[in-house]
Amino acid sequence: MANQMLSGVRAQTFPNQLGVAARVVTAMVLRETRTRFGKNKFGFIWLLLEPMAYVVFIVSVRAFMENRIPFGQNLLLFILSGILTFRMFSSIASRGVSAISSNKALLAYPPVKPVDVIAARLILETIIMFVIWAIFYSLLSIVSEDKIIVNYGKFAEAIGAICFLSFGVGTFNAVVAAITPTWERVWGILRFPLLILSGVFYVPTLMPPAMQAVIVWNPLLHCVEWVRTAVYLTYDPMLDKPYVFLVGSLFLVTGLLLERAYRHRIMAF
Repeated sequence: MANQMLSGVRAQTFPNQLGVAARVVTAMVLRETRTRFGKNKFGFIWLLLEPMAYVVFIVSVRAFMENRIPFGQNLLLFILSGILTFRMFSSIASRGVSAISSNKALLAYPPVKPVDVIAARLILETIIMFVIWAIFYSLLSIVSEDKIIVNYGKFAEAIGAICFLSFGVGTFNAVVAAITPTWERVWGILRFPLLILSGVFYVPTLMPPAMQAVIVWNPLLHCVEWVRTAVYLTYDPMLDKPYVFLVGSLFLVTGLLLERAYRHRIMAF
């Protein structure tokens, strides 16, 4: 009888806890939105102008240095497919670095846990990046005569894979940065090599074997290649789909285990 009562309490408690967590994360997302855009009317416009200026700069430099397009007939499409993938990953994972430190005062409230503030920040950044993807690809489809996305199923898969990898690394970054603040500087240094090794500016399968042996370990490279299989019909990718989810899972599980192990230290003022 006691076991049955205990099981009943647990059955009632878990959905309640899940509901509380959902409400907390929703409230945190709204708070993050107001904090980020509430005082700055041009905040969201800058989010669009920054990657746009970056893409224009990269395309201009590439066109000046070399007239040959790495693949296909549209240099802008090739660069954009890589840049937006990198930007999405970098933005979500980087926003996670300061997720806990920026919201530490909120952890004094019993319902709010470190994973709640991490999830809220990563969800908001993901929504923002979805909007940026939609705007850029819509504009590109207007100015381009060719079809931009040739396989919407693969495109959705690729975006989902990028989100999963970004969430895993973002969770890991948030927890490690809360435990060791030095990690924020380390992550800042790692972002540039990730950009170079992600195949944003070149076709990985055309690189020398020695370079391929190095870049193949970068999960973000596989995300870029995944996106390009959705925007090109005849693209030959260096793509290992399970590897992306494996790396994302490893970072996510490690981050959650570290959060659980160091929760008292993270929540200490």
